[in-house]
Amino acid sequence: MPRKPRKFSETDIYHIILRGNDKSDIFYDDQDRYIFLDIIEETKKKFNYEVYAFCLMTNHIHMIIKVKDDFLSKAIQSLELRYSLYFNKKLNRSGHLFENRFFSKQVENLNYFLTVCKYVHRNPEKANIEKTENYKWSSFAEYNGKERIINKNVLLHYFGNSIDEFKKYTLINDDKEQLYDFSEFELIGRLSEEDVGNIIVQKFELKNASDVSLLEKEKRDEILVSLKELKGTSLAQISRITRVTSYYIKKIWGD
Repeated sequence: MPRKPRKFSETDIYHIILRGNDKSDIFYDDQDRYIFLDIIEETKKKFNYEVYAFCLMTNHIHMIIKVKDDFLSKAIQSLELRYSLYFNKKLNRSGHLFENRFFSKQVENLNYFLTVCKYVHRNPEKANIEKTENYKWSSFAEYNGKERIINKNVLLHYFGNSIDEFKKYTLINDDKEQLYDFSEFELIGRLSEEDVGNIIVQKFELKNASDVSLLEKEKRDEILVSLKELKGTSLAQISRITRVTSYYIKKIWGD
């Protein structure tokens, strides 16, 4: 089945996720992370993109960037290739380090821009690794210190250029944003079938959203119950995407 063409953002801003192949680790120590940041600096200049937020986790990376459509794939593929060459040489390994295709999500409204930057900065805390303000390998540290990778001006502009207001927004939980309920791809408003499929795949670590129908009953029902709380979709849409009948889903939801 051919890949769907990548969707481009009208604002040129994207949420990028790079994942280790087969969920494998892509950072073993701090040296690896320093090298990766060095490569971001270099590719940033070459492909003329800006970084507004980032977070380096053990087996995946989040970045919020602004880049022209023509350079999106070239910039990220160059970043992946250069780091892979370093990593493979260091460990005397071969093969793919990253998943075959990086994930990109268009960021096309202010609410989503602010929410997804908050999500990226809160990722270590969400994963129970470390508190947001203590995590060394995200741009939250740069916003509170010296710029290296990021352009602070854009995000801080929406907080009156106040670091304190930015920190308050980032560190205080806000249930209405459902920051921890579903993945970073949830948008306020109507979600496309591709958006819902991506949420299911990322949240429940499946290869395809339709795999829900193939799971054992207990796991399948657990996922379907969770999806009832997903805003911007419908029972009929979830049925089409998961290949589970509307009748069954309605029964599970107790509707």
